[in-house]
Amino acid sequence: MSKKPAKPKAPKAPKGKAPKATAPRAIKSTVVLFGLDETDNPRGAQFVGVDEALIGRMAKSMGLRIGTPHAPHHYAVTQKLPKGDVHGTGLKAVPQIALDLYEKLNALVGGETGAISTTQPKTWDEIGPSALVIAQDSLADGWWPAVVIKRHEENIVIKWRDFPGQGEFIRKANAVALLKND
Repeated sequence: MSKKPAKPKAPKAPKGKAPKATAPRAIKSTVVLFGLDETDNPRGAQFVGVDEALIGRMAKSMGLRIGTPHAPHHYAVTQKLPKGDVHGTGLKAVPQIALDLYEKLNALVGGETGAISTTQPKTWDEIGPSALVIAQDSLADGWWPAVVIKRHEENIVIKWRDFPGQGEFIRKANAVALLKND
């Protein structure tokens, strides 16, 4: 029986010289979920090194906004957020936060505050309060996401999802577009 060949030994660094630099560690990305819950209480959490597709599904199901910090002043605000739990539900996943912290997050991301609807009707007959639709602002400005406030027969009262401060307006139910909902 023969001996196994010995593994070659790694050469030692000469004395007085620094060892070779190792590959840099991968930086874990931070993703922030925040928004208002069904009772208009602000919620927010940071997720570090978590699959962004999973965070996207969480945001959609909970009606929350997503943000990713890039600058030092972004991190100064997001570091004040509690850690989120991707395996939790409700308040355990994304806990309530102070109103001033929520307002700082909105200022960083832009847009106006407001709850984001998760209801997507499949037919025009299913359009009702809190439904998310696409409505035309004007020929020049195009189509934008809007939330239904109320419905009266074939008329719906809606407001822009991303700009609720612009007020409510009326459209015919069949004059709005429905989102694809698989």
